[in-house]
Amino acid sequence: MSRPERLTSFFILVVVLGLGAAMPPAAAASERIAGDGWAMTVHYPAGDGTVPAVIVMPGCSGNRPPAVARGLRAHARALNAAGLAAAIVDVLSPRGLDTICARPALLARLTQAVPADIADAAARLGRLRRIDARRLAFLGQSFGGSVALEIAAGAGGRFAAIVAYYPWCADGYGGNGKSRFAAPVLILAGLADDWTPAERCTRLRPVSGSRPARIVAYRGAHHSFDLPGLPRQKVPGVGGAKTVGGNPAAAADSRRRYLAFLKERLEDRR
Repeated sequence: MSRPERLTSFFILVVVLGLGAAMPPAAAASERIAGDGWAMTVHYPAGDGTVPAVIVMPGCSGNRPPAVARGLRAHARALNAAGLAAAIVDVLSPRGLDTICARPALLARLTQAVPADIADAAARLGRLRRIDARRLAFLGQSFGGSVALEIAAGAGGRFAAIVAYYPWCADGYGGNGKSRFAAPVLILAGLADDWTPAERCTRLRPVSGSRPARIVAYRGAHHSFDLPGLPRQKVPGVGGAKTVGGNPAAAADSRRRYLAFLKERLEDRR
């Protein structure tokens, strides 16, 4: 079991001692939609009724690497088991890009540009027959997590909730210690992350009139800790080699936490 320790009113340090739970069953059906600069596969839960949806965006290596694809499927299964549609979005392949992990200028440019693509994708998603357009959320990993914070700091009101896995808390909403989030935000980070250090995010303080972020950090967890079956290894990143590695206990606890967070916030939009 995890033992949370509240460090500030906005930061929760979690020491994870337990092991991950078994994966929920696979999604029942899916469909694909696309726009200018993005493509999306929507995985539906069982049944035929209208459901909320969560847009899920991976990191700077895109959707194709096997470990990333396994992680996306795991999140889709968890969301579907909770009665939510999982809309897996790809913003790199439609641009003719593969990995951008060691390209800092491009990463920065796309972090600013992609929120407009996500807004377009969310509008299209909301027009699908089974999707409740009033109850949308966004979940991003790494680069996708940084995009999540950009969305939350901008036109976040479109989304009932924002979940950011190990984002880069950059100047303007983290590096200077202040945030301007317009939507509820949950940040899930690893204290052993040498790529996007959790400490940058734990300094977040909301400016007047904006929302605080909930931050949960896991001791011993590295970057990409939610990817199942990912051995600890060094990979190319901005500024040199970075450590990635799965952590089943942190992954399971983080999934439980974001599902509870999403349920709470999506219920508010009924």
